[in-house]
Amino acid sequence: MFFNRLYQKLVELPLKLMVNSKLIPENPVQDLPIDTSGPIYYVLQRRSTSSFLMLKEKAKGLNLPEPKLINAKQATIENGSVFFLQSKVILGLGGKPVKKYQYLFQKLLEKQAQDTSQLHQLLPLSIYWGRNPGKENSLLKLIFTDTESANPIRKFFLFIFQGRNTFVRVAKPIDLLKVTQSGVSNDMQVTKLTRTLRVHFHRLRQAAMGPLVTNRSQVITNILVSDNVKGAIERESKSKKLTLKKSSKLAEKYAKEIASSYSYKAVRFMESMLTHLWNKIYDGVVVRDSEMVRDLASTHELIYVPCHRSHIDYLLLSYTLYHEGLVPPHIAAGINLNFWPAGSLLRRGGAFFLRRSFGGNKLYAAVFNEYIFQLMDRGIPLEYFPEGGRSRTGRLLPPKTGLLAMTLQALLRGTRKPVAIIPVYIGYERMFEGKSYLNELRGAEKKKESFGQLLGIRKTLKQNFGKVYLNFAEPIFLNQYLDHTQPDWHDYRGQIGAKPSWLTPRVSALADLVMQRINAASTVNAISLVAIVLLSTERMAIGKKELEKQLDLLLALLRNAPYSERTRLPEENGTSLIQQAQTLGTIFSVGNPMGEIITTDEQTAILLTYYRNNIIHVLISYSLIASCFVNNLKMARSTLLKKCTSIFPFIKQELFVHWDEDQLNTNLNQAIDFFVTQGLLVQNENDLSRPLESEENFEQLMLLAQFVRPTLLRYGILLTLLSTQAGQRTSRKELERHSQQVAQRLAALYSLNAPESFDKNLFKTTISVLKDAKLITIAEDNSFDIEPKLALLNKQILDNVNESSKRIMQRTAQWAKKHWENN
Repeated sequence: MFFNRLYQKLVELPLKLMVNSKLIPENPVQDLPIDTSGPIYYVLQRRSTSSFLMLKEKAKGLNLPEPKLINAKQATIENGSVFFLQSKVILGLGGKPVKKYQYLFQKLLEKQAQDTSQLHQLLPLSIYWGRNPGKENSLLKLIFTDTESANPIRKFFLFIFQGRNTFVRVAKPIDLLKVTQSGVSNDMQVTKLTRTLRVHFHRLRQAAMGPLVTNRSQVITNILVSDNVKGAIERESKSKKLTLKKSSKLAEKYAKEIASSYSYKAVRFMESMLTHLWNKIYDGVVVRDSEMVRDLASTHELIYVPCHRSHIDYLLLSYTLYHEGLVPPHIAAGINLNFWPAGSLLRRGGAFFLRRSFGGNKLYAAVFNEYIFQLMDRGIPLEYFPEGGRSRTGRLLPPKTGLLAMTLQALLRGTRKPVAIIPVYIGYERMFEGKSYLNELRGAEKKKESFGQLLGIRKTLKQNFGKVYLNFAEPIFLNQYLDHTQPDWHDYRGQIGAKPSWLTPRVSALADLVMQRINAASTVNAISLVAIVLLSTERMAIGKKELEKQLDLLLALLRNAPYSERTRLPEENGTSLIQQAQTLGTIFSVGNPMGEIITTDEQTAILLTYYRNNIIHVLISYSLIASCFVNNLKMARSTLLKKCTSIFPFIKQELFVHWDEDQLNTNLNQAIDFFVTQGLLVQNENDLSRPLESEENFEQLMLLAQFVRPTLLRYGILLTLLSTQAGQRTSRKELERHSQQVAQRLAALYSLNAPESFDKNLFKTTISVLKDAKLITIAEDNSFDIEPKLALLNKQILDNVNESSKRIMQRTAQWAKKHWENN
């Protein structure tokens, strides 16, 4: 015992001097959770003095029972006892299960079986000395890379080279009562428990470290010798009349253009650099539901699909995952980012590059497809942006389905693990690219990414950009999704490049589901809430007290009729939200004898539309209810529900709302009930009426109605235009272009300056929605017919906007008709 304490003291000194460990999760007692009222025991994979000492340090900081070494002769197993699954490895010997702890596990389970009134918890902990998985066939990994069997000599080097990059992962506690109630013998319980723990520790290490890094040249060779690419090379030779050697060289060129060159050193460098950057420009990165992802990482091939708002997204998600104890993913990046010096650094950080369009290049597509499959087959997590590019409006863009199709094809071909798609919401209180986005939408040419642009961000780095929010949305288990929607998918297992007839519609539906789940996981923040209220006023100005009340109303509404259980709301009240917005320079206060007025300047107001659009989907149903009372003093509840449900399907697809018909009705009824309790609507038997115009509640109701106004205006103008053009020969492209011209004129003449007014994608979506709803029919000669239901829809929309808006629609439609006739 004396020598054991002496050895611990000798190890403790370098441990304190050279090791700085991070706990994952940061607050395991609350996040996992751990029941501190009952006895807690610890289990480590391998007997190690350094690991035991680190466990003591962490347990003390968390106010958990003090870890204690135990021996087989002890009569009782004390609270805080530490179990080790395997012995130390010295000179290649050891590493086998420790019989002493097998016996002690048996005693512990007997103790739990005898005392069923109290829950005994076994807490697994994993300690990672660095996060370097090592390279295949590398001698250096024998010294500098942590493994499951690191010996004392290797631990010494790990102290020196990886001590400042050590992670302690705390897993969910094992309920020993459930183990004892499994219905098998005590010996079998011990065997199953130790086997489960061994698998658990191995899987967690794989999730944290990832597979061994394959040399880039070997990756390229593996792609070129695959049957898929060899077949594509032969087809390229025949179709282009090239020699096999030239086609092979072309395939090799594509592979080199695409493939990443992952380097742990580069990841550590970028992590250090980004930590400094985040601390300088952001007030914090708020991450939610990371524990769910950690649980999945040990059992599934993970595909991260975040929304795309900024170039920061690339770095932020990888940085977050690294600090959450997970392997940074390989990221699909646009070829436009492959410029010096960023391209090389991004490639070493796990980025692989793809062209914006494959342009019918079948050889390039085959090489890229094969690369995706090999990454997934090796268990490397992937990240790509389903929107294809950054949103310039703050709304989600219609998804591009190419990479999702390749993911599904890789699953059909056969991956080692089941696939889980993780939608990710990323939201910013302030954007790096806000001003440049607006310029691009107004017709300015997009500036090509370059080294000069990197130099130009130095001034930007001096500004405060508030908080960033990163939420992991509800995962889509791809195997189960196909089992439910396409049960015969198993018939195509093992096929390379399978393209069954159901692939395209299934991928499209999957893409929409991804976008819906991203929106369901939105964070509502101070800037977006203040923006949506301020931009709904006539002159972008509102009394401070009135703004506080409207913000408090919206927060209460979101809590009482929630958009989604995953939508995150601010905990502060309206007063605090206004202070936050003022601190970030998005609004300012103007003194007035009758009370402060909150307003903003014209340029900032335009930028605020971006943040408004981040959350418009969350508030749209409430605004739709309110808009029904713009021209109506009262109506039956059933009529109100019918009006909302008739318009909502078009808004649903445009804004990627996840509700089905039942969920929509539930939300509408919850919102109506809340409107009544708050006095926004008055219940008279079966009728609902709006407040008197002299009442404050009336102003609040009308302000709510303004949220949906830009959307209704756009639909109203487009439907009016369609009516004037019906039966005439015009292409869909021309119709989209004309609609955009109308929106731009509308914005200029009536101060409706919103980014979506200039976004071509939004008009494509609108026309697609009308076509899918069979409200317009496009013939082979490009002429189109309108259905009678379209006029009814237009009437309902007109009924939800005020007289001024109706006149705007009519004048704009008349101007458009004359303009097109003369051109």
